[in-house]
Amino acid sequence: SLDNVRRTKFLHTLAHEFCAPKGKAREAATAYVDATKQSEDYAQTAHLARVLRDSLTPQYTELFDQINRLPNGFAFLVHMRADMLSHIRLVRDDTACRAMSDALMKKLETWIIGTLDLMRITWNSPACTIEKLGQYESVHAVKSWLDVKRRLGSSRRCFGFFHRSVPMEPLVFVWVALTDSISSNVQSILRDREPMENEHDAKCAIFYSINSQPGLSGVDLGNFLIKRVVRVLRADLPNISTFCTLSPLPKFRSWLEQWLTEGLTNPPANIVSTQAAKQLMDLVPEATTWTMALKHIMDSRGWTSDQPTLSAMEPVVLALGAHYLVNVKRSNCAFDPVANFHLRNGACLHRVNWRGNSSYNGLRQSLELMCNYNYVLDRIEHNNERYVRDGTIAVSGDDPYIARAMALNAKL
Repeated sequence: SLDNVRRTKFLHTLAHEFCAPKGKAREAATAYVDATKQSEDYAQTAHLARVLRDSLTPQYTELFDQINRLPNGFAFLVHMRADMLSHIRLVRDDTACRAMSDALMKKLETWIIGTLDLMRITWNSPACTIEKLGQYESVHAVKSWLDVKRRLGSSRRCFGFFHRSVPMEPLVFVWVALTDSISSNVQSILRDREPMENEHDAKCAIFYSINSQPGLSGVDLGNFLIKRVVRVLRADLPNISTFCTLSPLPKFRSWLEQWLTEGLTNPPANIVSTQAAKQLMDLVPEATTWTMALKHIMDSRGWTSDQPTLSAMEPVVLALGAHYLVNVKRSNCAFDPVANFHLRNGACLHRVNWRGNSSYNGLRQSLELMCNYNYVLDRIEHNNERYVRDGTIAVSGDDPYIARAMALNAKL
């Protein structure tokens, strides 16, 4: 195996020296264009089209194909792409490596079809498999083997998709908690030392963390995993009627900090109620707008330990979180990547939860907000069609903050 420096040099050489040869591609393109103008020989045109297509195919794709045929070749390529993505994060202008990463991602998507097995992971699974759960967990860090054992214990489930050539290593996996109601706080799940005694009393399955190997970033496996797991749980535990997530808002705080900078002195109306805005401003007498008061509190230390501040922040942050999920868009889709994932899968936006994740990471990413997405089984296909067609967000439940954001959306 290569060290990091040699690995980076290898990827750079592969991306830049074994890409599609520009001269050959230019000649093939010129020959094809000339043939279409001067000749009606369809056989010749088809031949030149194949030559052009081949000339545009990078040479490294043949290497990927050959590696994939080797024992453990698929796993090697997944880890290779993880190295590519790490390099791209450090050298953002390396477009050749980015193109190579995209080409490998397309290959991986193709090779995965028909090769995945769904398996439940338990405390009795091989130690190497359980170890990978901690290694690839990116949402709620695993701190110890005891932590993993608790997440695999009574009234808990973990399911993963395994590639048949790598039967010990999950490509993507999901953690599930079986509860009697829709959970609003992830710490209550992660630290629960007294889970339900009888799983057949559970009413809800809460998907609280979905993770994939870094090299499969961009390959949509989570969608299929959730739907397969729902089918398994319905068969095993027919008492469960609600399938819901407890999901992070990973881009919320960064969006909010930028939004506050842009609209600090002239905050838009209707997002936050007049009463909530006044309560927040009362805490910061020098602030002339509620947005200035909010920024001041966010920039201060220790506000999460002060109860009056928490009480004033709650309605403001919940209203902004709902507005962010419903009205902040990228093209016609939700700006938040987790929201876009679940809404595209056909889930309903159900509830925004104050202090849903009180960890340091939860505060840093989303001011401790979390969100429930509800997979209402008989609405999934309809919700998916509407969201993909025109960005319509389906809603379940009676969250007043989501209702206010939806009403504002209707006026936009």
